[in-house]
Amino acid sequence: MKTTMRKLFAPVSILICAAMIGSLFLRLQGVTQESPVIANPRFKYWTADPALKLMKPLMWEVYLLVGPNDRGFIRRDIVDGQTCLGLHAYQDGADDTYAWATVHVRQNLGGVATKRLLNGTLEVWVYPTFMHGRYTGSGHPKNVFGVEVNDGTNLLWIIFSDQPDDVYEIGRHRIVVINTPLNRWSHREVQIGKHYSEAGWPPPSHIALILLVGATKDYPGEYAGFFREIYVR
Repeated sequence: MKTTMRKLFAPVSILICAAMIGSLFLRLQGVTQESPVIANPRFKYWTADPALKLMKPLMWEVYLLVGPNDRGFIRRDIVDGQTCLGLHAYQDGADDTYAWATVHVRQNLGGVATKRLLNGTLEVWVYPTFMHGRYTGSGHPKNVFGVEVNDGTNLLWIIFSDQPDDVYEIGRHRIVVINTPLNRWSHREVQIGKHYSEAGWPPPSHIALILLVGATKDYPGEYAGFFREIYVR
């Protein structure tokens, strides 16, 4: 009986994965207006990442930019009763390979998906756990929890932190701080196209949408941030 059930369910699982991959391919090629801009937006489906030896959300890629004694990982967490994607980083403060210890969870968008992101509203449920910090002299960020939009030339950070709304720029890096209370779930909306326009950047044809958490060597410690859902309306 168990063998029969496995035979029945295996093709169904393959078909589900094939449908999701096919939908993502069409979206990246700009063929369809109907498919979601962001695949697996609630991080419901997970798969193995053999290189990093961890589980990751399907359709997302994970990058750990850490020094020899720093740590970084992601996992499916439950925070205040909500199943979510947890990003975790530890910065040891040593002057080593990287100035930052960061965890990136990335999805590449192109074609119609990029246009819809720039013309629509990015909506996200987040749970920040630490305050955003900046260097006094240079104004550069010391830590980050938020969303990165990277088109290969320009870099936009949307940071969620319990402090007044703020926007500052360092070269082609635009940092937008959105007031978000710590240690609770909050829904936030961002108009990516508006920030591109205000920065004077041309609309790109492709972008990388990245969820990230991390800190510089001058801000050692444990960092965590949580995402429940991210989508474009």
